Amino acid sequence: MGRLALKLKTLKALFARSGNQCAYPGCIHELVNEQNEFVGEVCHIEAAMLGGPRFNQGSTDEGRRSASNLLLLCHRHHKETDDIVRFDVAALRKIKLEHEAHFAESPFKVNEAFLYRLQAEMDEYWSALEQSNRDAHVVSEFSISVPIAPEPFGVFEQLKKKLARIDEIHEYLADSDAALNAEIRGHIEELNFDLAPYDAVPYYSNPFVNRNWEMHALATRNTMTDIYVAVRELEVRFYEEYLKTHPCDAGARQMFDAAKLELEKIAVSSGYAD
Repeated sequence: MGRLALKLKTLKALFARSGNQCAYPGCIHELVNEQNEFVGEVCHIEAAMLGGPRFNQGSTDEGRRSASNLLLLCHRHHKETDDIVRFDVAALRKIKLEHEAHFAESPFKVNEAFLYRLQAEMDEYWSALEQSNRDAHVVSEFSISVPIAPEPFGVFEQLKKKLARIDEIHEYLADSDAALNAEIRGHIEELNFDLAPYDAVPYYSNPFVNRNWEMHALATRNTMTDIYVAVRELEVRFYEEYLKTHPCDAGARQMFDAAKLELEKIAVSSGYAD
């Protein structure tokens, strides 16, 4: 499963125990400024995704987004705590425990109106989409299940798998067309007909030799190349925008770098079949 969105009640609990200050010892950087803007960052003790700092393969997606695995930091200290040598899981849990204990007697209440409206809007959207897909499909017995609230990272992986499946289907059809002439010839032979007239037809006049060769070798392959390039570009542009609002998401940064590298390779090596 991909990275899960944080729950509103989890965010409320985090802010309540934050004192509106970065949890890093000695830091008094505010989390919400006078304009009611969130200027801090929600940080994971054990990373939300594979490749991030302190990622725990044995944990669950629910555990990774739980309040016990999260703390609020300023940008500077979020970046510094990505150093897993200085800040292992135990060190960050100690920072979180001491900070939240300090403000246990004076809970901070954040204005959550925007977060609440956004969460309510998306909950309603995904719920309505799921119900429509389940109950209002024009031909329910043949309906395609629509993924509900998919994680964007997972969408790209699913898209790549579906493109790979299209490649497999194309290869099957190409192999089938390539074998067509031999199959027809074998069938004629099984019926004990004279093969001489059939074999006398030049290959370029036989409609069963190299059946649909141009479609298989050129048109389909070139179209798939275009689609693969477009998907890679879309992936790079998505991460570019995502990281503008999630600059400390180490897992996303890693995937962003990998996608950029792949697109760079495509730019200098991919070409059309001719």
